[in-house]
Amino acid sequence: MSTVVLTCVSVLALAACSEAEPSTTAAPSTSATASATAAAPSATTDPTTGGPTAAADPSADKKLCTAAKKIADTTKADVMKAATSGGDPTPTIRKAYTEMAQELAKATTDAPTSEAVTALAAFGAASGRVATAANLDTAADDPEFQKTSAMANAACKKAGVDTNF
Repeated sequence: MSTVVLTCVSVLALAACSEAEPSTTAAPSTSATASATAAAPSATTDPTTGGPTAAADPSADKKLCTAAKKIADTTKADVMKAATSGGDPTPTIRKAYTEMAQELAKATTDAPTSEAVTALAAFGAASGRVATAANLDTAADDPEFQKTSAMANAACKKAGVDTNF
């Protein structure tokens, strides 16, 4: 029974901010989301210098978000396959979070600063922390992970891609 619960919670954590289906995990409060969004660098501010950056390239953001969606879809498929195999899905879930973190880091490294790049990089870093956490359930329910997931989904939606992290 605990394997089923872990699997369901983990799959829900991957899709926690989906607009397609309601989440069964607690969402961060509006004030927490608002303050977290306010603290994030804007698409027109270079986070390293604090100065203005060139305007974001909408086609580059769409390409990046499309790649991120593919990463997420592959990850979800791997987790579902592990969950239905009857074995312990925990190693597959850890691997999925690790791969998501690595792939998002590769995709956002050297990309021009934009809202999508910033949000996907933050979500990738948070995914890496979930992958190495002692308790996957607790880590996936962490408000920071939920916030970065929501930010990535919102940024990619603006770029025209429904990532459904």
